[in-house]
Amino acid sequence: MAEYDKLSEVTYNPAVRAWRFRVKLHRIYPFYSYVTNSGPYYNYILAYEDGYKMEMNTYGNYKKFRGLEKEEGRWVEIFVVDVERAYPCFKTTSSPFRLIASRVTQVRIIEPLNNSIFFDFKSIHAIPRMHWCDLKYLIDTMGVVFNTEAHLDAPSGPRMEFYIRDNIPFKLSDRRLVHTQIRNLLSNRNPVNNEFVYGGFYTSVLTTI
Repeated sequence: MAEYDKLSEVTYNPAVRAWRFRVKLHRIYPFYSYVTNSGPYYNYILAYEDGYKMEMNTYGNYKKFRGLEKEEGRWVEIFVVDVERAYPCFKTTSSPFRLIASRVTQVRIIEPLNNSIFFDFKSIHAIPRMHWCDLKYLIDTMGVVFNTEAHLDAPSGPRMEFYIRDNIPFKLSDRRLVHTQIRNLLSNRNPVNNEFVYGGFYTSVLTTI
């Protein structure tokens, strides 16, 4: 399963280009180069699910970016970009850095995150407000965080988080199967004791953030 970087984790290091993002094209606008008298090029304001925003610039008519300027509001995966320090007088976001796309940058449109499942693997001791009874089980758990576009637009809004003990037989090698199993898990929720029932095991909702 691919690991993706957060925009807030970006640091300036010219030797590092292996950044991977899943972000929303929050705003897109054209600009022209008065130095070379060329353009239009495009600035993309990228938004991460926690509300953090960063600018990405393109300075060429790269094949992979053709038509992307019409996709404002869509979610994309971006691979291999350069990082530069943002100019104070031209900053469009509060981030001290900006991303620069090149010919080797990979970008593709994906489904919105509120239609997919975002996985976050945690240790059982790293999950907040874990009940003391569960701490005696020295096992790892898989924390599953459901993020929505509402959370992007209102970072202070609610976000449900719960965990699944590793004795539930998920086959992580098949991501589609995992999605199906978790959807089935949600459909079997017991509203009386706020628990999910799957395969004879109980998994409690930990917190609503």
